[in-house]
Amino acid sequence: MKLKVYITLLFCWVCMGISFAQVTKTLHQTFTLDAAEKVNINVVAKSVEMKETNGSRILVETKVMISLPNARLLDFVCNSGRYDLIKRMDETTRELTIASKKTNDILIIKGEECVEILEYVIYMPTSVKFANNSTLVDGKE
Repeated sequence: MKLKVYITLLFCWVCMGISFAQVTKTLHQTFTLDAAEKVNINVVAKSVEMKETNGSRILVETKVMISLPNARLLDFVCNSGRYDLIKRMDETTRELTIASKKTNDILIIKGEECVEILEYVIYMPTSVKFANNSTLVDGKE
């Protein structure tokens, strides 16, 4: 009798763990400096970490987490360019701006809102001045 109870509890525990799982994927983008002297970062994220690196390119590592345990959904939205960043160069001030492509609509799957959490690690060349970080911190978890 006790074995049946333990097996039932174990099964329920495993099902609960699966139902609350998040799916995570890491994306990478590289940007050239194009003779920029300053860089502005304008993204919406839970966190943005800046690191220095040698070289002449900016590498952005984006960690995307969604609240639904659906890896195919995450692959689809990542491949559609939902989390791609764009760069704009102001030739007069020699400032490069890296920003989110657009505001993203809310994902609703089977009537349930899918919570998206973005975290960025930006590797900035030591030769360029980091001018501004207009990052909006998204408090959703």
